[in-house]
Amino acid sequence: MVAIRFLLLLALFVRGIAGTHRLLIASQHDWEEKRGFYLGFENSSKGDTPSHWGTLSLVLGIADGKEWRFISINPPWQLEKDYSLIVNINGEEARMRLDGELKRESKGGFLPSGGTMQVYFSPLWGRGRVDYLLVLKNLRITSGGKERAFSFPLLLPLFLFEPQCPHRFDWETKGEIKIEATFTILPYPHIKTFSPFVDLYGQCKYGDWEGKIKTDDDLKKALEEEERLLEKWGEGEGYDQFGGYELSDWKEEGTGFYRVVKRKGYWWLITPKGNPCFYIGLCGVPISPWEIMTPVKGREFLFEWLPPREGAYAQAWGRGFWGESDVEYVCFHISNMIRKYGENWREKEEEITRKRIKAWGFSGGGKWGMPEGIPYFPVLSRWDVPNIARHPDIFNPEVKAIFREALRRQIEPRKNDPFLVGWSLGNEYDEIITSEEIKEILGKGADVPAKRALVDYALGEIYKGNWEALVRAWQVEGKSREEIYQASPNPPSEDVEKLRFFYAENYYEFVYKTIKEIDPNHLFLGFWIIPGWWEKEKSYWEVFKLSARYCDVIGYNLAGYEFMSERFRELVGEVDKPIICGDFSFPSFYEGKRGFGVWSDIWARDDVEAGEFYERWVSEGAINPYCVGVLWFFYRDQPITGRGPCKGIDLVVRGPTAPYLVCGEHYAFGMVDVTDTPKWELVKRVRRANLSAIKRRLNIGE
Repeated sequence: MVAIRFLLLLALFVRGIAGTHRLLIASQHDWEEKRGFYLGFENSSKGDTPSHWGTLSLVLGIADGKEWRFISINPPWQLEKDYSLIVNINGEEARMRLDGELKRESKGGFLPSGGTMQVYFSPLWGRGRVDYLLVLKNLRITSGGKERAFSFPLLLPLFLFEPQCPHRFDWETKGEIKIEATFTILPYPHIKTFSPFVDLYGQCKYGDWEGKIKTDDDLKKALEEEERLLEKWGEGEGYDQFGGYELSDWKEEGTGFYRVVKRKGYWWLITPKGNPCFYIGLCGVPISPWEIMTPVKGREFLFEWLPPREGAYAQAWGRGFWGESDVEYVCFHISNMIRKYGENWREKEEEITRKRIKAWGFSGGGKWGMPEGIPYFPVLSRWDVPNIARHPDIFNPEVKAIFREALRRQIEPRKNDPFLVGWSLGNEYDEIITSEEIKEILGKGADVPAKRALVDYALGEIYKGNWEALVRAWQVEGKSREEIYQASPNPPSEDVEKLRFFYAENYYEFVYKTIKEIDPNHLFLGFWIIPGWWEKEKSYWEVFKLSARYCDVIGYNLAGYEFMSERFRELVGEVDKPIICGDFSFPSFYEGKRGFGVWSDIWARDDVEAGEFYERWVSEGAINPYCVGVLWFFYRDQPITGRGPCKGIDLVVRGPTAPYLVCGEHYAFGMVDVTDTPKWELVKRVRRANLSAIKRRLNIGE
């Protein structure tokens, strides 16, 4: 499920950014409120062609509270030349100087935007392929007598993994702001110049850090130290095997399965034994190869060592994870565990995973894993069900029967499992009904049940039986219902939106009722909707409320430093249902010293900062009256050379030459690294937050 979800999302994403490149030198702005400024480089190209350094522009955007205005330059750039840039912005004008020469100025006001300043940052949508590298060497920002200065030493092989070095900090702009920078433009090198990039443990050869594994003895010592600490920590006191808190002064009836209750204004997850629980889970346990394997075909030179394809190490190899059967993948996590645990590595890995989960204060697992004897959140799929567009024809009885049978086959073997917290279907975009698929259905033939249902609904509910109004609005000819079935209408957007909700409600209702008929024992959590993403913002909130009708607990995913925005808080209060976050994370960038990428605009400098974000986030979740749990994504880091694929979708990776250094995602999401060693600065803070969460909720909820 996750593999296809990733392909769908990234395919959509790539269409928007394949030819777009943005690198912000400094930015502090609110686009919608028309406040602040941003300064950076912009470029674009068509199709798969990398953006060329000769078409690069340097752009300054300034806002005055009423409108944005822009100045830009595109001089005849020279490669490997040091440039000096000075930008001044005040309430009367903005000026841009390059190498001491005034290049552009703009008369007009300026309204600063408070909060976070970001520097040397490339947004996720602006990481298209380029034939150059923009290297910022020094940066100084001054305003109101304050100054922040940065220098960016360059180690080119490391820089190739992620050509940026972002920083963010609180900053109050007062009066004039001055930005001074030195930069150079380098030709993009061929990656074979620096190969190999990856050592025999799957780590970056060019990076060095405390705790880096350099020998097999280091692996064994790390394991010995961990075992001593796990023994010292033990399991959290007072928890049942399902994550419920036995030391609470109240208890509910144990039904043998998870359920939810509302008590004194707070929603609670109740374990099969009847104990109150604030569930904190870890996604991807035990091992999930699809997430941590990296493609090898055509990129063998990147690796200092590859495990043998025969014998014990054969388990570290895979093929066709993204539908390309001719591409081999290797998993350094597995080869390291073979080195670390020996022949029976899988059993020992599962054993130590269970110990870690309990010692670190987690209630159990999350999505994308089904560990034995530990709670988990299985995600249902609909692979065998035919689609009419992106989803099955929910108005076709034959398709509904196939759909029901597909769900039954997945559910029945586990419907009596007490460790199963709740079912969900798909993930994020998978189950969003979009405007485009409604239009696609309307363009199909008259024998398609979904089309007939949409036409019937439009005629009866939108136009109240007024044929003439429908025909006129939909730009079709027809004097009977059958003729409209046969037509190819072009309805206005407001009709498409109403039809989208009609289709979605029927779809969500069928899924919910079918799953509950097959398995009345377990909760249904929906499809892990993302607050505020995909369709128009206003309609999104309506979709959220619609989906909430057809689930027991609203499962959602959220990437953000804040646990909940004010708008989301209002919406959750309005529907008054329990919620559980199925995916949050603060992957560390390590200032680019280990080969990982910067994930979206949600990232941490290092494991200490990631742990601090985690503590605040879990604490806020624990005291939220609607939240019954949160799931961290992910148990293990992704490979620094990317989890794939390496065809088409990998265009998000910069660089003009194939094969690519990085294919797909390469983020440090994990609690453990590629050598199966816990990130102790993160884990210590995670444990502290986990063990205090239920107590905070009980104290406030009482």
